[in-house]
Amino acid sequence: MADDDKVSQIFCIATADTKLEELLFLSNSVQANLEIFSKNSQSDHSSKIQVTIVDVSANMHKKDAMSFKNFSYVTREEILSCYCDVNYKQQESFEKPLPNDRGQAIAVMSKALEIFLKKALDSQLLAGAIGLGGSGGTSLISNALRSLPVGIPKFIISTVASGHTSHYIGTSDLILIPSVVDICGINSISRAVFSNAGAAVAGMVVGRSFGLTDTFNATKKPTVGITMYGITTPCVNAVKERLEKLGFETLIFHATGVGGRAMEDLVRSGSIQAVMDITTTEVADYVVGGIMACDSSRFDAVLEMQVPLVLSLGALDAVTFGAKQTVPSKFHQRNLLVHNEQITAMRTTADESKKCAAFIAEKLNKSLSKICVCLPEKGTSALDSPGKPFYDPVATATLIDEIQTLVVTNENCQVKKCPYHINDPEFANMLVDSLLQIL
Repeated sequence: MADDDKVSQIFCIATADTKLEELLFLSNSVQANLEIFSKNSQSDHSSKIQVTIVDVSANMHKKDAMSFKNFSYVTREEILSCYCDVNYKQQESFEKPLPNDRGQAIAVMSKALEIFLKKALDSQLLAGAIGLGGSGGTSLISNALRSLPVGIPKFIISTVASGHTSHYIGTSDLILIPSVVDICGINSISRAVFSNAGAAVAGMVVGRSFGLTDTFNATKKPTVGITMYGITTPCVNAVKERLEKLGFETLIFHATGVGGRAMEDLVRSGSIQAVMDITTTEVADYVVGGIMACDSSRFDAVLEMQVPLVLSLGALDAVTFGAKQTVPSKFHQRNLLVHNEQITAMRTTADESKKCAAFIAEKLNKSLSKICVCLPEKGTSALDSPGKPFYDPVATATLIDEIQTLVVTNENCQVKKCPYHINDPEFANMLVDSLLQIL
């Protein structure tokens, strides 16, 4: 993971002005578990990983080397100097406080931490990171940790780790651990939580550093990103099986809004070299107002990076809402299907189908990518077939006709109208054949 003369770091991150006791306990836990796991691995690498405390306090304080015990540490001033190096021609002194506005101060420190971690990553010094904090600390640390690549162990012990956490995690593999009690001293509960967290990050780092795990195995053929939903699963499974027999690695993303963004982030990072966007249902939620919507940037990463794209209309017959009682009143007379206690689906209309087609076509028509759009005439999901709740030949035909009309075909972009249902084996084969043709 690093050169022989380099010592990899597990960074323990918090605001030392308010969380020093907890930070030291967590650091000791990581260190103790690191030593145990290293011995059990029967490796001589234990001396090449060390625990380093990182202070991200927004306020100046007088904590010194004695305060951090025997741990290596990075001061708040050192972190902030990273921000200065990037944002100013001449490095400013941070002997003065950060902005008085707490939100602005957190934003500056968070960006500084992100730059610091990137430098450590580029220098092959970053083995893993774990932070702790309340709402402010979680916001500060999470913004930086989620910028790290997938596979780098990253944790936050947080008071806000339950409930709605997508804005902390984004599309990363950041792990939030509920603190259960407030982060205010060491007690019987926090001791258990911090000890488990220390063991978790140490175990991950040891496994990754000593070759017990292998992140992003290289494949001879491109890695293909594929979007899926429950009601397009038969199609995706068939596509996945055939691609893997051909030697491709496949990454499947649940088209829940976050899933599409995660796939596109990996496209931008170069981890995905081709995309089969079979399930574009996030567009329906975006157009109509469902809870699993993409945003206006959907498809942009794939098209800007010019990776080969096979696109279909999977589950564009469905808009997703939460529990039935949460469905907006204006939709109460629509064709609704209760999927479970938490999820209610609604059939899209012909007019909404036109809007979905317009969104997709506008994006594709701006691209120079190699693209093939495959249109399943007999239905776009398991719910959209004869006898099923969302069977609506008019709405489906409208969607397909609009795509055919609006998408400009040329040597780079093809549109194929297929006499199959999306979950028919023949359609899955057509999707794979189309990808092979444009690779």
